[in-house]
Amino acid sequence: MIQQVELYAKIDWQLNLRTMSKAEKAYKTISAFLFDLINTCMSVVKIIAMSRKVKPFPMPVGDACIVLGNGPSLRKSLEKNPLHFEGKSLLCVNSFCFSPEYERLQPSYCIMLDPGIWLSDGEFVRTLADTMKNKTKWPIIVFLPRAASRSALIRSMESNSNIRIHYFNYVVYRGFKRLGHFFYRKNLAMPQSQNVLVAALAMAVNLRYRRIEMFGADHDWHKNLHVNEDNIVCLRQVHFYEHEEKISFLPFYKGLHTRETFRMDEAFHAWALVFLGYRRLNDYARSRGSKILNGSEHSFVDAFERFRI
Repeated sequence: MIQQVELYAKIDWQLNLRTMSKAEKAYKTISAFLFDLINTCMSVVKIIAMSRKVKPFPMPVGDACIVLGNGPSLRKSLEKNPLHFEGKSLLCVNSFCFSPEYERLQPSYCIMLDPGIWLSDGEFVRTLADTMKNKTKWPIIVFLPRAASRSALIRSMESNSNIRIHYFNYVVYRGFKRLGHFFYRKNLAMPQSQNVLVAALAMAVNLRYRRIEMFGADHDWHKNLHVNEDNIVCLRQVHFYEHEEKISFLPFYKGLHTRETFRMDEAFHAWALVFLGYRRLNDYARSRGSKILNGSEHSFVDAFERFRI
């Protein structure tokens, strides 16, 4: 609810500021300041209570890093320009290991963020852990929130000596921008990562890569929405390593291990937070001298400069 109020308040403030009288502008400016002040205080309390010291990030390998999302457009990027991805520092996300490209490209990093992955020992989690463990024949760093440290997933993956686990504090900061950047640099907090790609880009920035390229960030989920006859919101989620024609509409659940589905307003609100997260992350990247570029063949992300190989 706090996230929703924050998003609507900032949009309202930005849209109306130019048409207001001086008194109205002063009121809105003071309101925005107080809103940021309250959020900052709450965030600092969360950081004190929840964040812990984690080991420093490893040194970057070169100046550039490629972040691989699992959107369908990644298939086209890999097919059109295969040489662009070879021999580079690659950061993949979540279930990328299920694809044949995992062994071919041998990414240097992987990040997993969904709490359902470490809060369960269900079939999907066991399959994911076994796949990572059995396929990984090269050194890789897997980034996981500190909350995952005692999970069965970790125990399984750590049996492979090529896999090195690096924990981070996923404590969401909201409030004054400069103070937030300080906490991000110290790995005490992060921007809200409603999508794992936001967290992946944050990791690349904190690894001190100067040029960060993003592929497979389609983010066109709204095109795959459907409401069935029972008024249940359904979604067809397609990853680049799947055959699109074989993917059907399924109830849009709020997590891996819950039967509660999103309402339509909740779905679009969650997606709005994804795009807001990208804008905040782009500000942070610039403050550290990093440049994020979106090279996706198809993408609804408008926060980063676009480029073509």
